This record gives sequence, structure tokens and C-alpha cells, in this order.
Amino acid sequence: MGEATPGYQTVLATYLKPQQRRFLGLAVTLLGGIGLQLLNPQILRYFIDTAIAGGRQQLLLLAAGAFMAIALLQQGLAIATSYFSETIAWRATNTLRLDLARHVLGLDLAFHKAHTPGELVERVDGDVDALSRFFSQFVLQVVGNGLLVLGVLIILWFEDWRAGLSLSLFALVALGVLGSLQSLAIGPWRTYRQISAEFYGFVAEHLSGLEDIRANGAVGYVMDRFYKILRRWLAAFHQARFTSTLLWGSTVGLFTVGNAIALAVGAYLWSQAAITIGTVYLLFYYATLLQDPIERIREELEQLQQAQASLQRIQDLLKHQPQVTPGGQAVLPSGALSVEFDDVWFRYEEE
Repeated sequence: MGEATPGYQTVLATYLKPQQRRFLGLAVTLLGGIGLQLLNPQILRYFIDTAIAGGRQQLLLLAAGAFMAIALLQQGLAIATSYFSETIAWRATNTLRLDLARHVLGLDLAFHKAHTPGELVERVDGDVDALSRFFSQFVLQVVGNGLLVLGVLIILWFEDWRAGLSLSLFALVALGVLGSLQSLAIGPWRTYRQISAEFYGFVAEHLSGLEDIRANGAVGYVMDRFYKILRRWLAAFHQARFTSTLLWGSTVGLFTVGNAIALAVGAYLWSQAAITIGTVYLLFYYATLLQDPIERIREELEQLQQAQASLQRIQDLLKHQPQVTPGGQAVLPSGALSVEFDDVWFRYEEE
């Protein structure tokens, strides 16, 4: 990957570019599912209004059949989306693991003495694993669900400007609140990943020296250090989860307010004979439908926090460069070579 440490855009471009066709398939299936989510409520509204007006049974059966067919198609698209996203994630992360492994193996002995094998395994594999969702779905989920929110709001404006205005304000407030909270957990999640690497490094190092530890009576000392790491790890996990849970709690509260707004606006407009009972249900359904994309965006922002923490640690790892670099232009002569020692010395490194 070169000497420069990559940013998010560089990482996406580097590891997703070889999978353009799969990424295109993922985009088609994901956006197709979003379009069907906008269509199905219209069929429900038609069914309710036709049934209340005493419409023909044939029309009701056609509407019910169309609703079921679209629901089945949505499930098929969801399966295809999962297939494409998991394939992209595994291929991208495996390539990144390979690049990191090559980079680490090319570093000097001093680096490997300062970092235990368990820690390096966690940094090469564990941190990359946290990026799997970032590679496969982050951009499409945020953009796709943003388009779903926009589509719902446009339809609501066409139904009635008062419903469109009230739920548009709600969506703006919800996205603003969630956006302001998304950066809170980056630091705690980075600390958690660092302690996780220390833990696995500690376990690997002391398991390899188990006989010496027992022979020297150091079991109590090792277990004391083990429990201290666990206490730090648990505290870091609680702090990281607490900050991420703020997003969840904010989302639940916002959705409750949004449903209340939709019911209040629908009841008022129906009492004024401005809309039908089917449209009242449509307003409530779309308000509920806003919950899913906003929740997905919240989840992606939460995953982004962990991905940012892992990517920062990967960048820190890539900043380490070998002091002795291969190369040189000298050409060895043919035949036997003589050996001469000039100013040769040896010493142990200071702790």
C-alpha cells in the first residue's frame, strides 16, 4: 500500500475498485428494495379506501396479490443484498489483511520485540474485522436510506403540505441529533480495541512460557496482571457501549415523537375531511417507515465509530517503517568472495 497512511476515501477506493461489478449489483438490489418500500404503502391505502367505499372484490384481490408479490420480491432483494455485501466485505478485508501481514513481516526486529505476537494478530485480524461492514454497506446504506427518507418526505408533501412539513421538520431534527452524537464513541472504542490487542498479546506471551512461570512460582503475579487487564478492558467496553447507547436512546425517543406527530396530524386532517381514512393510515405507515432508514443510518454511524477507531489503529501500524530497507545497486563479482570485519561491535538494547 506504500508508505503513506490511507484515509477513509483511499481505503474504500483501493479495496472496492476491484469489485466494481459486485458493488454495482449491491447498489441495484439495495436501491430496488428501497423503491419497493415506497410503493407498498400506496397499495395498502388503495385497499383500505376501496374496502370502505364498498369497491369490487376483484379489485381488492388484485391489490392484495400485488402487495404480497412486492413483499416477496423485497425478501428476494434482501437476500441478494446480503450475498453481495458479505462477498464484498470478505474479499476486501482479506486483501487488507494480506497487505497488513506483508507490512508487519517487513518491519525490523526492534518492532517485533516491542509488540507481542498476540497483539499483532489482533491488530492485523481483529481491527480489520471491525471494518467489514464499513467496506460492504456503509456508503450504500447511508446514501440509500437517505434517499428513502427523502422519497417518503416527497410523497408526504404531495399528500398534504401540513403532513409533509411536520414530518420533514421531525426528520431534520432526528438526523441532526444523531449526527451530533456520532463522534462521541470514537475515542472509547479505540481504547477498547487497544486493550483487546494487549490482552491477546499477554495471553500468547505467557502461554508460551507456562513451564517457566510455574517453575519460578510466578503464577500469582501473572494472574494479578491478567485480572488487571480484564478490569481495564471491562471498564473501556462499558464506556464505549455507553456512549454508543446514547445514539440508541436518542433514536427511540425521536421515533416515539415522530409517531405521535403522524397520528396527531392524520387525526386532525381526517376530522377536517381533508384526507381519507386510508390516507391516515398511509401517513402513519410512512412515519413508521422513517424509523427504519433513520435507525439504519444510526447503526451505520455507530459502526463508523468502531471502524474509525480500527482504521486509526491500522494507520498507526502502517506508519511504522523499516529502518533497514532492501535495495542497492552494487553488483557482486563472480567467484569466491573475501570477508573483512571493520568496526564490528555488539551490545544489548537498553530496556
